[in-house]
Amino acid sequence: MRQLRDYQVEMLDRLEKAWQRWRSVMVQMPTGTGKTYLMAEAIRSEERRVKSEEFASARHADSSPGGVLIVAHRRELLDQIRGTVRHFGIDMEENHIVVESIQKLSRDAEGINPSLVIVDEAHHALAKSYRWMWEQWPKARFLGLTATPCRLNNAPFTDLFDTLLQSYSIQGFIDRGWLSDFEYVSASPESAELRRVATLRKRGVDGDYQAKELVTVMDVPESIAHLYDTYQRFADGKKGIVYAINREHARHIVEHYREQGVNCCLIDSKTPAEERRRMVEAFKHEGDGPRVLVNVDIFDEGFDVPEVEFIQLARPTLSLSKYLQQVGRGMRVSPGKPQVLIIDNVGLYQTFGLPTEEREWRQLFYGRLSGRGDASSGRYVVLDDSRQEKELVNLEMVRIKKGGQKNAGLEIFLKNGCYGVINGSKVTCMPRFKKIVRLEDQSGYFAAGIYGGKQDDIYVEYASLIDRKGVDLKLRLFRDVKWKNGYFYSCYKRPGYKEDDYFWSVYWDPKGNCYYDYDPEFQMVGGVEVAYASEHARPDKLCYKLRQSTGMVSPRFKVHDIFYNRNVIVARDYLIVKKDHNHAYQICAFLSDSVLVRQESDHGFQQIFMDGRKGECFRRIPPDAKRSILQVQQLGLKRA
Repeated sequence: MRQLRDYQVEMLDRLEKAWQRWRSVMVQMPTGTGKTYLMAEAIRSEERRVKSEEFASARHADSSPGGVLIVAHRRELLDQIRGTVRHFGIDMEENHIVVESIQKLSRDAEGINPSLVIVDEAHHALAKSYRWMWEQWPKARFLGLTATPCRLNNAPFTDLFDTLLQSYSIQGFIDRGWLSDFEYVSASPESAELRRVATLRKRGVDGDYQAKELVTVMDVPESIAHLYDTYQRFADGKKGIVYAINREHARHIVEHYREQGVNCCLIDSKTPAEERRRMVEAFKHEGDGPRVLVNVDIFDEGFDVPEVEFIQLARPTLSLSKYLQQVGRGMRVSPGKPQVLIIDNVGLYQTFGLPTEEREWRQLFYGRLSGRGDASSGRYVVLDDSRQEKELVNLEMVRIKKGGQKNAGLEIFLKNGCYGVINGSKVTCMPRFKKIVRLEDQSGYFAAGIYGGKQDDIYVEYASLIDRKGVDLKLRLFRDVKWKNGYFYSCYKRPGYKEDDYFWSVYWDPKGNCYYDYDPEFQMVGGVEVAYASEHARPDKLCYKLRQSTGMVSPRFKVHDIFYNRNVIVARDYLIVKKDHNHAYQICAFLSDSVLVRQESDHGFQQIFMDGRKGECFRRIPPDAKRSILQVQQLGLKRA
């Protein structure tokens, strides 16, 4: 038997320390990370403790020598747990190990007096049906094992367990190589399948979708045909599990897949145990066995087959626990399996996000958050740049994540029908655009975002620019944007446009953050660059603007408004200090030998001399200061 992994050793150490303080401890570890190994070591540790002299004297008055009781909520898990205990070389009889369902125990617990009670899949433990064990065996310690310590009804687990020990995140286990990476393909937010899911209104007693309505809406020929289409497109020939709503739904899926030549079988709670075992063994090994197992609530928990290459979700749910348990069945590492494919036909990504999303397990454990998903959350869908990748099955599916991808760099995403941008995993541009178009690299900008508006009471499409950090600059250019030698040209042509028709155009200079009506030209004045262009359809009326960062749109000025020397330039309302990296300051007043500019803190005024030196700071403009730009002629500057 293999040695424990480092994180299992660490968790065992934390568990022993926790038991020194608390009687009842819940442990959270993701599906596929070896909770059964932890269970086996906890049993061995308890065996050593029971045999110790200290424990023997403490239990001397009891008729039973102690032992371990392992409790499961479903009979399908009992044989697997017994097999696991034997697999680890633990003699069940010698160590007084009892494996039983909570249902049978609640009817008959006579003769059982454990020193340790292990509750498997402890997220199913409810106070009203489990609490009696704590009262029945007041000296016993309790261990709850689960991947998902959360409840649909928002109830806490503190009615049974004193504390939670949380392991690494799913992404952390993937990064360390203990879980398989995955590719995720989901139903598009605009797909027919998600429109079906959106019609589900009724809820069952557990708070999840009502099973009867689920079947009525989802068990239809079009939906089942689409299940096969996506399987055939993404997972043809792979081994995998399909999660169905009920036995009838599963049967319809199996029939359709078989009609298409897929070797598959149905497994549910009514399948005899021996037949189920044969099916799973045939599935594990290459040969003529089934490639696809269609099941109903059987492989959510306790199914240990690393060979699973894909998971297909055909059952909508509001349960975070059910979602993570299902996808987790495919994330066990197996030789020759670089990643597992998750095919989400019912849009659970929109409800819960990716399996690797960080979960607030401690908040869920204490009941401060609900384990109930929000089907209307409208999570973003990252779009691949490749046109081929976007053209998936009937445009009904989108690829959320490729294997190895961690949402690195700038990516375009779709949410609630609008497009935005994320940088890494952070949303930097909110989804407000009808479309986002990538720009050529030489422009220095990432993309143009298209949005609607009106001009002269005519509907037009405008464009803003998104920079290399993914930030929306909130510009008002026209839809067709092109990069031209240092500035952007944009235009809007009406539908049915002819060559001699009039159209609107706007030019934007990113260096000076300035708009122009016509193509701008650039020139150096006193060592500082300015731009100029005609405006208002008057070729003889040239408008000059700075190509300097002023923190705002540069004001218009005429060429005769420019004065300069070797250190500074005055351009109407701005003073540019050359040695200060051509920093532009807003002029507020003139003194006899200097200029007062607005401080960037906006809490006063800074004096700057004509050699670029800074002088005093003023809280208010002195009474003798002049406001007119004509005063600049007294400062010894040359006119451009």
